[in-house]
Amino acid sequence: VDGKSAVSASSTVSRAAGRLVATASAGPDKGRIPGKFLAGVALTEPFAGNVAVADNQTGAPISLTSAPGIGSLTASCVDQSNAPGVEDPQTVLTLDNATSNVINTAKRLGGAGAQVVAHAPGTVQTLTVNGSTNFEFHVQNRDEQIIISGIVRQDGRGTGNAQCLFYGTTLRIS
Repeated sequence: VDGKSAVSASSTVSRAAGRLVATASAGPDKGRIPGKFLAGVALTEPFAGNVAVADNQTGAPISLTSAPGIGSLTASCVDQSNAPGVEDPQTVLTLDNATSNVINTAKRLGGAGAQVVAHAPGTVQTLTVNGSTNFEFHVQNRDEQIIISGIVRQDGRGTGNAQCLFYGTTLRIS
């Protein structure tokens, strides 16, 4: 622009206040105005994980996504089968409330209706997935909403080499 009243796309929001903002000159957002300068832009973040089933055990939880000011979503891969060498994957999704207040949470598995709960501070909400399907958590904390939607796929059922696969997107609206 004129170089005097405009700031670069890498400027801070406070420096850009009251000025024109140039588009990004490089990277994946080349030619675009960064979202931090646009009011009401939702933030998205993808997640994915793939965990082998531990025969006759519950695997350690892995972090899928976190939402500052709300909590985090983890997934554990569990072997439902008691037979040695025959694995039957199950995924347990756990959303924790890391806030100091009650948050509103709706959780849904597959095509079922949502279960809406008042999610107390320091507690968790879980979804247990015994097959391959989609899931969703919709969380509200004051003026912030998080929608976590994803897919769980369980491969290798009845074999000695089963695994849990999960992927999805976190959408944050402030």
